[in-house]
Amino acid sequence: MTSPNPVPPPAQAPFIGRYRPIFYLALAGLFLLGLGIRFTNLTNPPLEFHPTRQLRSAIIARAIYYQMLPSADPTTRQMAIQLWSTLENLEPPNFERLVALTYLAAGGEYLWIPRVYSIIFWMIGGLALFDLARRMISRAGALVTLGYYLLLPFGAIVSRTFQPDSLMVMGIILSAWAIYRWSESPTWRWAILAGLLSGLTMFIKITAIFPLAPIAAATVLSRFGLRSALRNRQVWVMAFIMGIIPWVYYIGTIGSSSAGHFEFWSLSFAGLLLKPRFYVLWLNLLSDLMSLAVIVIGLVGIMLFSRITQRMLVLGWWVGYALYGFAFPYHIHTHEYYSLMLVPAIALSLAPVGELIINKVTLQPRVWQVFTLAALFLAIAYPSWIAYTGIKGVNYRDEILGWIKMGKALPSDGSIIALTHDYGFRVEYYGWHPVSYWPTSIDFNMDAERGDSGSPNFEQMFKEKTAGKDYFLVTLFGELDAQPALKDRLYNNYPIYAQGDGYVLFDLRHPKNP
Repeated sequence: MTSPNPVPPPAQAPFIGRYRPIFYLALAGLFLLGLGIRFTNLTNPPLEFHPTRQLRSAIIARAIYYQMLPSADPTTRQMAIQLWSTLENLEPPNFERLVALTYLAAGGEYLWIPRVYSIIFWMIGGLALFDLARRMISRAGALVTLGYYLLLPFGAIVSRTFQPDSLMVMGIILSAWAIYRWSESPTWRWAILAGLLSGLTMFIKITAIFPLAPIAAATVLSRFGLRSALRNRQVWVMAFIMGIIPWVYYIGTIGSSSAGHFEFWSLSFAGLLLKPRFYVLWLNLLSDLMSLAVIVIGLVGIMLFSRITQRMLVLGWWVGYALYGFAFPYHIHTHEYYSLMLVPAIALSLAPVGELIINKVTLQPRVWQVFTLAALFLAIAYPSWIAYTGIKGVNYRDEILGWIKMGKALPSDGSIIALTHDYGFRVEYYGWHPVSYWPTSIDFNMDAERGDSGSPNFEQMFKEKTAGKDYFLVTLFGELDAQPALKDRLYNNYPIYAQGDGYVLFDLRHPKNP
């Protein structure tokens, strides 16, 4: 069923007609600035932002690369695959497979390659978001949307990391764009495209269902109403395509793993939702990442959209993010990248606010227009400089040399348990050694957040975790000091097998006091 009266696009702001050269100059400048910031320090090792998540993807991509590399040394290939096999299967390795294929084409494993891909994904998302804002509001408002999306320091840093989140955000934006285009002109072409883009995005990362489901539902209901929507074949086909693609993998392929992951990370932390402290921490994190003032302005901007379909689409995006936070209460206030999907929602919500201000400024005397340009320059220059210095100012090239050197010194004749960085991923990726992980204070605090009562019994935990292990590696000495029982047990009961710059290795096979 198609609508005989497709929704016409909004009239463009008078700003474009009067200042067309300035508009196109600003548009090109934003894209070039956004690209320039992100390509800074491109070859820096992926340790600047949630290295646990990035190194996990690096381990997977390396294993796929050595699987496909005909000339790979069999021992190296086997070790790469073994390290991958120790990781929990959470989502399909789509991004990692793409990176591995590019490793083959490039002739080697270069970690700047996934950075480039993540940047490209984010910029494509920016183009789609600009067009969505242009269709909803105007080109002037879309310029404000694009500026926030590209120059937010948090977005600039995360959009160059080796994790599938940039790809997911791109998919969410493209899906929202296609859904809105379908609402403007409800044809089979747009219905199928919206379903495919949404389904593929949820296949990439199932958590995309939280914004996409409310976006689609709110748009459909506001455009057609419940009764007409239920009779619309396009709606049913679009919903079926959206659901069947991720269902095949997350339910049909890894259903038990998906259920266990959700039960542990969502249901077991549900008690946090009843604590005011949880909401304060969540808001504090959002304020640090995106500015609470801008978030409030964005929320107000929702009601400035002229059409109910536009308002409901954007509101659905915000509601989806809130539901995401309720579903994963621990991660939403401790892991910054869990809020990445909110960045384009805020940016889109700023479009009508930006249009209102720009149109008002164009009616002012020349002196006030110059003053506004100076203020806008400051609004662009400051976050750009913060993002640039935040990316440029970190260098982990020397650190990874230490991990490589340590990896060569570690024995290969036994299994290792480690109190070490990033759940052992630095040892595994740069040192090529599989390790079991000894929990840190963060893990104990997380257990407390889940409602586990009492401190873990050290004797029982040490016996269970070191069973069958030959060595105990320590690289987190501050954490070792925070666990005096463990420190006492290691130094007083086991000889030091090896030590070097930043690590000490204890021999569990020959205790001093058997």
